[in-house]
Formats: sequence, C-alpha cells, structure tokens
Amino acid sequence: MPTTGPTTTTRTAILSGGPPARGDRWAFARGWWRAPTAVGGPFRSSVWTADRIARAVLETARGGGPVVETGAGTGPITEALLRQGCPLDGLVVIERDPAMCDFLAERIPGLRIVTGDAIDLRGTLAAAGVRGARAVLSGLPMRVVAADAARRYYESAFELMPPGGAVTQYTYGARSPLDPAIVDAAGLEAEFVVREWRNLPPMGVWRYRRR
Repeated sequence: MPTTGPTTTTRTAILSGGPPARGDRWAFARGWWRAPTAVGGPFRSSVWTADRIARAVLETARGGGPVVETGAGTGPITEALLRQGCPLDGLVVIERDPAMCDFLAERIPGLRIVTGDAIDLRGTLAAAGVRGARAVLSGLPMRVVAADAARRYYESAFELMPPGGAVTQYTYGARSPLDPAIVDAAGLEAEFVVREWRNLPPMGVWRYRRR
C-alpha cells in the first residue's frame, strides 16, 4: 500500500469530523446486511463516539508497532484515530468485507488495510508482515463469536502487544462485550471506560488488560 497521506480534501474533512465521502452510511448498512454477525450493528458511529473511542485507545498505546483496528467498517473510528494524533503510517486496519476495504481505501488514501479474518488476529497480521502492535481496538461483536475463538483472539492481541498493553472494545449492548467466563479463562481484567449517549444506539466502551 502507498504510504502517502490522505488528499487535502479528505484530510480536512477527517480533521474537522465531517464526511469526506458520500454513501458511507449505505456502505456500512450493506455490509451489515451481507454479514450481520460479522458487523457490530447497521449504524455508523457518531463523531463524538468515534473521538471518545480513539482517545481511549491512544491512552493505552505502548512501545513500537502500529495501532491495530479490527472491524473498521467504513472508518469513522479510523478517522478519529487520525484526528487524535495517530500517524497514518502507525495505523493498520483489518476488515473482512472487500467492499468495505475498497471504500476505506478510497476514503483514506494511504491507509494500510488488511483484508482478512480478524478473529485469526496473529495469523492475519503475520501474513501481512505485521509482527506487533502498540494497542488493539476491537469493533468485532464478541458476544456472537464462539467462546474459543474469542479467547484466541484476545490471547493473540496480548501476544502482539508489550506488557501493559490493552484491548479497547466497544459494544451497543449494556453488558461487557466479552463474556465474563472468557475474561476469567484468559486471565483478563475488564474495565468499563464510558458510555457515549450521543450515539444511535448508545455505545459502551470497555478496556481489557492481562492481570
């Protein structure tokens, strides 16, 4: 992928929180209809929510390597990470839907996009030449992911990050997006960060670390 940044028009829109491309809501809705269990919900995150999630992620960044975002969709939180100071070459997104990957590539030129299964986190990143991460952001609907797969995903995330690293996970549900049984089995600590009410529907942000 090229390493140049977004065009001036796109960069201005990203930094201002405005929409740099039309049709993103429809693109996200189409992705949800194609694979509702692979997409967290049919609605795009609000600007306020995306910025709050991005800040929560960057607060946890440790060491070298990129910030890794899984389940990027049409990129509202990807854009927020850039607005909050994450460099374009310090960000890698994983998205399994090829149509959404094409949309992201057009919306944010130069973004490193990995098309593949984010549940196989370490394998998918290794195939793309990414061996580590300084923070992981998960937009995957973990409550509908099989328990063994969810546990492997989180274990892979912590193997990629240095000690003290965290996985930030967001959810439309009222409960922890990761089943407490998985939290215990994987030796994790769950921390509720914030509920963003300026989102439809309201979104909760959680953070997981190794004990």
